[in-house]
Amino acid sequence: MKTFRLLPPPNDRFLPFTFVPGQFLNVAFWIGGARMNRSYSISSSPTQREYIDLTVRREPRGAVSRHMDDLLKVGDRIEAGGPVGKFTFTGKEADSIVLISGGVGITPMMSIARYLTEKSWPGDIFFIYTCRTPADFIFANELAALQHRDPKLHLAVTISRAEGTDWKGHRGRITKEWLTQTVPNLVSRRIHICGPRSMMDSTKAMLAEIGVPPEQVKIEAFGTPRPAPAAPGITAKPIAPATGPLVTFSKHNISARARIDLTSGDSPPRQSILELSEELGIGIQFSCRVGTCGVCKAKMTSGEVDQAVQEALTDEDKANGIILACQAKPNVAVTVEA
Repeated sequence: MKTFRLLPPPNDRFLPFTFVPGQFLNVAFWIGGARMNRSYSISSSPTQREYIDLTVRREPRGAVSRHMDDLLKVGDRIEAGGPVGKFTFTGKEADSIVLISGGVGITPMMSIARYLTEKSWPGDIFFIYTCRTPADFIFANELAALQHRDPKLHLAVTISRAEGTDWKGHRGRITKEWLTQTVPNLVSRRIHICGPRSMMDSTKAMLAEIGVPPEQVKIEAFGTPRPAPAAPGITAKPIAPATGPLVTFSKHNISARARIDLTSGDSPPRQSILELSEELGIGIQFSCRVGTCGVCKAKMTSGEVDQAVQEALTDEDKANGIILACQAKPNVAVTVEA
C-alpha cells in the first residue's frame, strides 16, 4: 500500500475542485502504448484544500497500480478526472453512521471519518474493519489518533488470520453476533459497506437477517471480476453467431450485432456496448465497469438501451442521450458516437 499525495499546480495554492467524503478520482496513464484508466477512492478529508490523498494497493497483475507504485516520483504530473461517486456521507444524511470495510475498502471510510472528526460532528461513528492479518491493518495509527481525538468514534477491528501473531483483539470474520454486540441499535442506523465483493455480499445478507431496512445500507463496488481463464487442456466452447440488436459505432463506421449467448448476466444474457466494443477493437475508455466512475460515457444518437446502474449519469447526461457503455445493453438497433 502507498498513499500518493496529489498537489495543485505549482502556481496554485488550492486544489482546482472540491469533493465530498466518500468520492473517488479517475486517473489515467499511458502504459505500454495504451491509455489505462483506474478509479481510486480519496482517503483524505475535503477540509484539506491544499492536497488530496489516494491510497493504492499494488496488485501483482495491476498495470496501473504497479506503474504508480514502482515508477511515480515526486514532481510527476497526473491526469485525473472527477471527483465522482455517490458513496458519500457528510453528517447531514443521518444522526449516526456505521462504516463497515474490509481490506483496501477502508479508503473512502477514512475520508468520511476524518471529515466528521475535523468538523466535530456530534453523531456516533461506528468504524468496523476486517482484514487478514495485523500487518494488513491499513491506517492503524491514523485511526488510533482519530479515536483519541473523537470520543464519538468507536473502532472495532477483527482479524481473520491472526494465528501466530500477537493480535489481542477480535478474531475471525464479521458475524451477525459480533455486529450486534459492537453496534447498539444497529437496525436503526445508516450503514456504509466497502470491501471485497464476497465480504460486502455476506455483510449485506447478515444485515438483512438482522432486520436492517435495505434503504439504510449503501455499498461501494470497486469493480467486477474478470472471467477466470480456462484450466489447461479445456477446449473452449464454440461461440454461437451474434443474434442481438445491431450496434453501430459511428466514428469507426463499424456495425455488429450484440451477443445474447453469453454465459452469465441477464436472462437471456446480453452483451453490453462496452463488451461489444472490446470484441471489435474499438477503444472506449473505461475504469470501474460497474456504472459509478463515468469514464465510459458515450453519446447514443439513436436506439434504446437498458442500464442496470446509472449512478455516474447526471440528469443533463440523460437528457442529452449520454449512456454508460459498461451498463448499456441494447434493446433495439443502436448508434453510438464511438
